Amino acid sequence: MQTNDDTQTIFLRGLRVDAEIGVFPHEKNRTQPLKLDADISVSDSKFHPTRDKLAEVFDYQRIRDALIDVVKNGHIHLLETLAERAIERLLALPDVRAVRLRITKFTAFEDCDSVGVEVFRRRAS
Repeated sequence: MQTNDDTQTIFLRGLRVDAEIGVFPHEKNRTQPLKLDADISVSDSKFHPTRDKLAEVFDYQRIRDALIDVVKNGHIHLLETLAERAIERLLALPDVRAVRLRITKFTAFEDCDSVGVEVFRRRAS
């Protein structure tokens, strides 16, 4: 993932959440399992700890918490909507320069392992 500034990428793989998502009647009033994967480019200053302290780096917990909060914030019809909301939330975090987010849905079709979306966004300059 390239950006204009010096950045480092941290990632979160395989975050499993139960989401209220879907447009069809059989998807209402129930949850469906999703998997979220995120690559987060953060400013270079968050990759040079001098005292080996968590406060000196970007805390992975912030990514996880933001994604879970967006998913748990009520029913969403589309994976695309969920992805945009999650990316907006992540880009609002200090030191985040860019986000690539993949959301996988496992129960859309019986003859497919999964479907999903992948979105990449940079912070507006």
